[in-house]
Amino acid sequence: MKKILSFGTALFVFLLPQVSKACSVCFGVPSEQSIAQGLDLAIVMLIGVTGTVLGGVVSFFIYMSRRGKRINQIMDLYDSPNGNGRAH
Repeated sequence: MKKILSFGTALFVFLLPQVSKACSVCFGVPSEQSIAQGLDLAIVMLIGVTGTVLGGVVSFFIYMSRRGKRINQIMDLYDSPNGNGRAH
């Protein structure tokens, strides 16, 4: 019940017109002004940093997947026929 009340209060506050007004980039400032250009550049930088970090995480998991496959191939290669190696 407390979660529902908290969610309802937050929803009510965010739907108030004074709180929900858009920032200067989205709400009528001409794009020639320096503040709008600065905010546009800041948005591009945030997207770039986020994309770089997510790309690093994805490449790490691709690396780990390829490494696991390579280790499995090596272990299968050195499997001993007398049962001392890995079980199939």
